[in-house]
Amino acid sequence: MRPFAQLSGPGQVRRLRSLALKALEAYGLAGARLRPLKHWNNTTFAVRAGKRRLVLRLNRPGFQDEAAIHSELQWLQALADAGLRVPEPVSASDGRMVVKASATGVPEARDCALFAWLPGRFLDRRLGPAQLEAVGLFAARLHGTPFAPPPGFARKHWDLHTLLGGDPGIAREGIEAHLKPGEARVIAALRTRLARAFAALGSGPEAWGLIHADLHPGNLLFQRDKVGAIDFDECGWGCFAYDLAVILSELRGRPAYAALRQALLRGYRQVRNLPADHEGYLDTLMAGRLLGLAIWIAGVADHPENRNRASRVVAATIDQLRVFAKTGRMP
Repeated sequence: MRPFAQLSGPGQVRRLRSLALKALEAYGLAGARLRPLKHWNNTTFAVRAGKRRLVLRLNRPGFQDEAAIHSELQWLQALADAGLRVPEPVSASDGRMVVKASATGVPEARDCALFAWLPGRFLDRRLGPAQLEAVGLFAARLHGTPFAPPPGFARKHWDLHTLLGGDPGIAREGIEAHLKPGEARVIAALRTRLARAFAALGSGPEAWGLIHADLHPGNLLFQRDKVGAIDFDECGWGCFAYDLAVILSELRGRPAYAALRQALLRGYRQVRNLPADHEGYLDTLMAGRLLGLAIWIAGVADHPENRNRASRVVAATIDQLRVFAKTGRMP
């Protein structure tokens, strides 16, 4: 794993803004206005260039290489061409889809990608059955859009290894520092259940293909009766049920969870088949998602917010996995 030189201090976003301005020159957008959107694993800026609204993403080094980012953008373009509401990639003036830029004060050059602005709003706690049915329809269309990977297409595989912290840039042993005696057995038991689930779901075209892999409410945009998704940075090859498990893992605990779950699956089944046995593994995949997030938070400790909450998140995750081990259902 290659270490990441984390920017430090309150000037992080200011220094990355200078890099963003350099990157925009490659798109013929020198002088465009920038507004920070999100500074997390990657950093994004809203871009205003005359009447054009765009989003510039600066990729964090050590996670996705240029080939992987280029492949993500190729799939996004195919989805946009098929009519799905996703951020359409914008090429640089010389035709490049990925631009590398650097700036004083930023330890490493960044791979940058530019996207058309996707209008809509986040609903989060206001999500109801009608919206979840629309999300199910969207996910099914995403999974069913024909796409022939071009030569050199390279995206991660969301197998057991990746799900449990196998990505570059994540210290998989980081979670161990936050475990109490006996808690490693809880993780080992889930790993066994996940391995069985992946084996049962298989890799046939009805169960496995390109997925978003991070389809939570913060990545879903609604405009009237239409739904779209942003942030495809984690996309890759995986079981289709995992995309459904991600959104369900964010909804668990809500009073209307049962109705929301039914609506999501009802919408999905209007477009694609979801066998009952595949549905039966959703809670196992939800548990895997939660553990994967805990491993990421504990294993990317150079992020200040991760350091501050790692112990709390790991403890809460272990508690929930214990409940899952007893009941087979995520609390």
